[in-house]
Parts: sequence; structure tokens; C-alpha cells
Amino acid sequence: MVQSNERVSTTLVEEPRYPPPIARRRSATASCGNSSRGTRTSGFSWFRFSVGGGPPDPVDELSLYMGTAFSSIPEDLSIRSPSYAPPWSPGLSTFTDGSTSKKYIIDWEPEDPDNPMDWPMSWRWIQIVLASILTLQAAIASSMPAPAVPEILKQFGAPEGALSSLVISIFNLGFVFGPVLAAPMSELYGRHPAYVVSNILFLGCNAACAASPNLGVLLAFRFLSGCAGSAPLSIGGGTIADVAPPALRGRAVSIYSIAPLLGPVIGPAAGGYLSYFVGWRWVFWTLSIMAALMQIVMLFFLKETSAKVLLERKTEKIRVFTRNPTYMSALDDGIPPKEAFSRAIKRPLRLLLFHPLVLSLSAYFAVIYGYLYLFFATLAMVFTKQYGFSVGSSGFTFIGVGIGTVCGTLLVSFWGDRLVCSLAEKEGEARPEFRLPLMAYSVPLIPGGLLLYGWTAERNIFWLVPMIGTTIIGIGIMFVFTPLASYLVDAFTFHAASALAASTIFRSIFGAFLPLAGPLLYDSLGLGWGNTVLAGVALMMAPIPDLNLRRDLICSSRVILREVTRQPLDP
Repeated sequence: MVQSNERVSTTLVEEPRYPPPIARRRSATASCGNSSRGTRTSGFSWFRFSVGGGPPDPVDELSLYMGTAFSSIPEDLSIRSPSYAPPWSPGLSTFTDGSTSKKYIIDWEPEDPDNPMDWPMSWRWIQIVLASILTLQAAIASSMPAPAVPEILKQFGAPEGALSSLVISIFNLGFVFGPVLAAPMSELYGRHPAYVVSNILFLGCNAACAASPNLGVLLAFRFLSGCAGSAPLSIGGGTIADVAPPALRGRAVSIYSIAPLLGPVIGPAAGGYLSYFVGWRWVFWTLSIMAALMQIVMLFFLKETSAKVLLERKTEKIRVFTRNPTYMSALDDGIPPKEAFSRAIKRPLRLLLFHPLVLSLSAYFAVIYGYLYLFFATLAMVFTKQYGFSVGSSGFTFIGVGIGTVCGTLLVSFWGDRLVCSLAEKEGEARPEFRLPLMAYSVPLIPGGLLLYGWTAERNIFWLVPMIGTTIIGIGIMFVFTPLASYLVDAFTFHAASALAASTIFRSIFGAFLPLAGPLLYDSLGLGWGNTVLAGVALMMAPIPDLNLRRDLICSSRVILREVTRQPLDP
């Protein structure tokens, strides 16, 4: 659709513009009669925006960082989308250059087949499932070599101890650096190339691990495979925001969020038998084969979902066909490529450092995520020493966590969207913060599971009992991760990939380094008191989700953000 408006005459503002709606969220009674302002309805929401008679409302990038995270403040800037529209609804404004030529804004047609939100539901779910499988693949790789670590160290003549955990944790260290590049690239150039390139790199790095002549080469390519494998983990939320309306987003995030937690459970079970029967190198060859198969599947089924990239392609075709450079995408932000790249690269770190809600919630989950990888680094050792499990069967000790994550996903999927709908009906509007109350269920589950696992394993009580403890922990972890991911996707739809990347960076730091302390912790305190310490830390951090629901913290977060960045916000 091409929009123009000859009655409007204003000079295009030289300052960078952002995809509409770049204005305050107003009530339906907002000055509809002012000729210098425009209003339109979209779904159940009214948006008001400047198209003439003076410069538009000032909008800074910080406002977009904040997304709808502060939506309980009526005057807040918002990029919240209606239930049926893409995360940023195009075609809300038309501009002319004020001289002789008009700027034609290219918009989606109604029921446009190129618009990801208008695709058949089957194709949208295919994109979500593919993103989830790619994330699952990387998660499997994170822990698959765990049962083979003693064999790897023995072959290379390396001592056990910290190196045992380093083979696992260095992969998570790659998860710290990968999202810094992957998420911004996906927002600038599209999801499809980010998925394809990262999967090719993942394939090559695991093949290099399989052929490594010494431990140093293995660790180096293990780190690089973590960098490449982190891309789906940070981009997947952006894909969900691209294709899933809010009504389906809870279920979509539940399916997607089980992958990074179920994968590390599947990995050791498969890795234990591979290393036992065909050798540790086939653990990495298997990962390369999986990546090659996914590359073939993506060739036929993976589509670009970024509305900004797709609409820009559509606009470029029209420019070439008409030989008229005045056509513009409705989602064109007007920022030079170099500056856009610089902003995109900095965005995940700025969100993590300057957004108190993202920082606090990510810190809470980072600790829980670190516990998970501490288990992956020590669980096989514990069951081998305490219960005499073999190398092959020790991989199945992770099944308890796997059952817990599956059960947790089902429970969160059942309650999550229902809770949001109930709170929205009570408050009169839906807000991203309504995803967070589910995290309260993790408060008794995670510490309780830690205590049950630690004390029963220390006293050699039947091996099924400590595994039940790990199952309870798995359920509790899903009650933290899924609401957090849903909140970030809802609150930062336009920059969902960057928001999830910020969270991934933080938790991957804990996932990389906390397992290194696991053997020392258990050697010093034993399984019982060691897990009691972990349970105590989890209890101390439990109030964080509840604090983030308080209006005064939300308000103070906005003030802190403004002061730290020294950027003006609309009054």
C-alpha cells in the first residue's frame, strides 16, 4: 500500500525516526480535531502521531529500549501492538518533504501475504518450531560431552578437577559473547541470514572439536561453537515477536523456552553412550551431523520473519520498478547503516546495564541457570561415586531434570495465558508485567528440590529420591525462565532479540563460571550442606519478581534510566 497526503506539508525531520507508533499512547479522546496531528485506530488501541504543523513528538532510542516495560505509567512511551498486528504497526504516518516532491510510504496491504502476521498459522508455527529446534541443538551441545570428559582428559594427559568443568563451561562462555553480535545483526539484516550463518559456523566448530589434536584446540573451538550456537537462543524471541500475536505468545514462548533447559538433559544421556561405545570424538561428529541436517531443513522451510527487513525489500523493488527513489518503507528509521549498526551492537549491553527490570530479573534467573549447569557438571560424578553408576548409565541421571522441565512447561502453558487474561480483565488492560506473578511458584520449588537432592544423595538414600529432587528443581526453573522470556518478548517486541540477548549474556556468565565452583563446594561442605547454601541463596533472591511488580520501582526505574543516559524523555 502506498500512502500520501497532499494536505500535509512539513519538512522531514533530520533527526533519526523510528518505526511508528513513535508517539505517546493516548486515550481515544485525544485531540482528534487538531489538523496538525493525526489519529488512527488499530485494533483496540488509539495512537496519536505528528505529521505536520511542527516537529513530531521527540522520541529517543531510550524510549524504545523501555518498550512497554513501564506500561503501568499512563504517560509512558509505548510500542505495544494490538492483538492482531505485528509488533510495530506500519503505515501510521505519511510525510512529504515540504518542497516539490512527496515521500510515498510503502505499507502492508490488508491481509498482505508478505506480512508475517498474515501468514497461515501453520507457517508461523513452523518458524517458531525451527527456532526452538535450533535452540535445542545448541543446548544439547552444551552438555553432551559431559560424560566423556574423563575420557577426553585421559587421552590428552590432562589432570581432572577444574578442567573437567571447563570443557563444559567454556561453551557457556561463548553464550556470553555470541548474542552481542547475533541479536543486533538479526534486527538489522534479518533473522534468516543470522540463523543460517550461525548454524554453518556451529557445524564447522564441532567438526573441528571432533578432529582436535590436543586439549587447547578442543577448548578453543568449543568456545567458538558456543558463540555460534548462542544465536538461536537470542534470536528466537525476536522470531516469536515477529509472527505470534500476544494471544498466542505465551504458548509460543513456552515451547521455545523448554529447548535451552531440556537440551542439556538430553545431551548427557546421548553423550554417555556415544563415548562408551564409539569414543568421545563421535559426540562432536554427531553434533555436526545434526547441524547439517538442520541446514537442509532450513533450506526448504525457514523464512525471513522480520517485518522491517521484508517491508524494506518490498520498498526497494518498487523503487527499482518505478525508478523513483522517493518511496520509503513505513518502518525505515532513517538512520545511516554505520550508526544503526553501532546502536544495535550496544543495545543488549545498554539494556542489561541501564534497565533495572531487565537487570534484576536476569540476575535472578542467572543464579538459577548457574545451578542448572552446576548440576550438569557434577550430577554424573555424584551418581557414579555415591551409587556406582557406570559412565553410560550416568547420563540418564539427568532425566529427572528433563521430566521437571517438561512438566513445568505444561503447567506454565496452562496457567500463563489464563493468568494474564484474568489480570487484564481485572485491571482493564493487558500489561507485560502480568507475566511475572507465575515466578512466585518457583520460591518453594527450587530450594525444596535442592535440599531433597543434596541430603538424600549424601546419605545414600535410594537413587530415585534425589532424582525426584532434581525433577522438582526442573519444574521450578521453568516457572522462572518462561515468564521472564514472555515478559521480555511482550515488553520489548521491537527489540525482543536484544532484550533476550541481554538476559542470555548475564545468565551465561553464571552458567560458565558457577560449575567451576561445584566440585570445590561439594568437597568442602558435602552434598547436604553444599546444596543447603545454594537453597539459601535462591531464597534470598526470591523477592525480586515481586519487587518488579511494584509501581514505585517501575517509576524509579524510569527516573534512573533517564539520569544514567542523560537523554530527555517526554514529560
